[in-house]
Amino acid sequence: MKLKKAFVFSADLSALAGLCSGANLLAESSAALVLGSKAQAEELLPKADKVIWLGEKDKSAIVESYTGAIQQAIQKDEPQLLLMSGSTRDRCIAAKLAIRLNAGVITDAAGLTVTEEGKIQVRRNVYGGAAEAVLEGESALTIVLVPGGLFEDLPAAQPGVLEEAVAAPEDMGVTLVSVAAKQEEAVNIVAAKRVIGVGRGLGSQENLAAVEALGAKLGAEIGCTRPIAEEEHWLARNRYIGVSGVSIRPNLYMALGVSGQIQHMVGVSDAKLIVAINKDAKAPIFQNCDIGLVADMNKVLPQLTELF
Repeated sequence: MKLKKAFVFSADLSALAGLCSGANLLAESSAALVLGSKAQAEELLPKADKVIWLGEKDKSAIVESYTGAIQQAIQKDEPQLLLMSGSTRDRCIAAKLAIRLNAGVITDAAGLTVTEEGKIQVRRNVYGGAAEAVLEGESALTIVLVPGGLFEDLPAAQPGVLEEAVAAPEDMGVTLVSVAAKQEEAVNIVAAKRVIGVGRGLGSQENLAAVEALGAKLGAEIGCTRPIAEEEHWLARNRYIGVSGVSIRPNLYMALGVSGQIQHMVGVSDAKLIVAINKDAKAPIFQNCDIGLVADMNKVLPQLTELF
């Protein structure tokens, strides 16, 4: 069973392709709303049945001021589902749309299906990942915010058509004065097929060099648990994997010195293969991995790197 129509929108243009895959999976017809250059809109034509180009964002306007343009496009085509990313901007826009369109909003989706009755059903983790809730959209439009990497790449059945609906921003009484890039390293850990995660068992920041050497051999991105990013500050916040960090779905996840608390395991539960190394034989990680080795990660790493 599929929905008739699904729309996608995100203030983060890099998230649109993945959202389009979800729309193609869940609905007979998909449409992407693009606020950016015309070239960026055209790039999505293989991904959606229709691409609605809203024009380029006014340099002095904030993204939320285009809520009216998104609202008009939805009211015109009447999709049953709007997929958005979980970014702060998208959450703000989703809240505004929910009020204007009397739509339901579900955040932090871990999985989506369509029931035999044609309703969208969403799975999401609750209580820090200790349980899972299943929610069902009851309104004519359901807005669902999903993390990156939730959907496998699924192109449209045929190349889409481009529709121009260039819109002006609403007057929100806010002027965008300047934009400065956040000073942190660029990493897309969600898209990585191999990830190495480190926890407190790392011991010290100096031991990261050995982890990075192994990562280079495996072609893997480096991630971490919350304490490594937010307490020790040994790695950037965007590498934190867990319930309030990112969720990943790699082919291989290697957990080094990670205890395996539920708050972290929620973020890696969809990994195809989990390998764990921890010197504590009673660590919870050994109840949630495919291959486990009881050992001091810092003693094992050089040998592993040499073998690979």
